[in-house]
Amino acid sequence: MTLRRYETAILFDPELPEDARKEFLVKLTGIVAGFKGEVLKTDDWGNRKLAYAIRKKSNAFYTFLLYTGNRGVVEEVERNIKIFEGILRHLTTLHTAELKPKAEAAAPPTADAPADPGTPAPETPQAPAPPAEA
Repeated sequence: MTLRRYETAILFDPELPEDARKEFLVKLTGIVAGFKGEVLKTDDWGNRKLAYAIRKKSNAFYTFLLYTGNRGVVEEVERNIKIFEGILRHLTTLHTAELKPKAEAAAPPTADAPADPGTPAPETPQAPAPPAEA
């Protein structure tokens, strides 16, 4: 059985110290690991302006957490987010998009040259001529 992937967007209080934020993310990583999952990606966007004030704050520190886990992982992650005082908002979604692979060592073949020297290049279709007006 494949594990489902989830993405949680977390808006931290901008006045929260960086070490407290990092410590909380390590705690969330441990929770995910407890549900036989793993954190695939942590993406920090930094301080961004909010569209509207939340708790009289106009900025927030955005962090996105992409993870997998067994049943119940989302409920436990969100329960810990609600307990933590330094979070303004959060949102968890089911992540269905494919992950882009890491930069490959070999560059992909160009469109001008065939992939294999023994294989002819694919022909480009000709655009149909516009009909003659009568």
